[in-house]
Amino acid sequence: MIVYYHIPEDKAKDAISFGMKLSEYGNFLINIGNGPKNVITAYLCPADDIKRYNRSGYTCLCIDFPIEKTYIMEGVYLETENTQALKASLTKAAEYRLGSYRKPLALITTTVFAERIKVLGKYMDVPMIVDDSEELYLKNALLELEEGDSGYYEKALYGYLTVTKEAHMLYEKNGYAEYILNKRKYIVRKPDGK
Repeated sequence: MIVYYHIPEDKAKDAISFGMKLSEYGNFLINIGNGPKNVITAYLCPADDIKRYNRSGYTCLCIDFPIEKTYIMEGVYLETENTQALKASLTKAAEYRLGSYRKPLALITTTVFAERIKVLGKYMDVPMIVDDSEELYLKNALLELEEGDSGYYEKALYGYLTVTKEAHMLYEKNGYAEYILNKRKYIVRKPDGK
């Protein structure tokens, strides 16, 4: 399994030469198996690490790590401090379906040996499956909704027009509403039909 880790430039050479010790690079405690375990948090796509991606002073490492020693969890729950949902989202990497988490985090459970690490782009890279995990998640969610609801587009257009500040309602009658947005008129059926 290929994962990505952004590291300060001054530490990159040591990581490539000597590997990444779990005791040094572990940055998160999670209950896996018999209790709390320190893990190295990595990403499925380099751009997923918004704080460090394309930021000067950081190098992106490409880590080819055994899938059986990797877990995936939903990073949104970490940001929202929802520990119950965070624990529930933890899944083995082999069982994770790409695009099912908005901000997937890869959790590496052991030390990473040097031969598994290289600088992204320095050599012939393995092609990335995803450019942006969040975009893939949103597209998958919308596709799922679209396939499951024949009135999806009508609801989506109505919802978009009701929340967009630039859209202005002109009138509403008999379950229909007319909006104007960017000098164009849109007539939509209200989802509840009222």
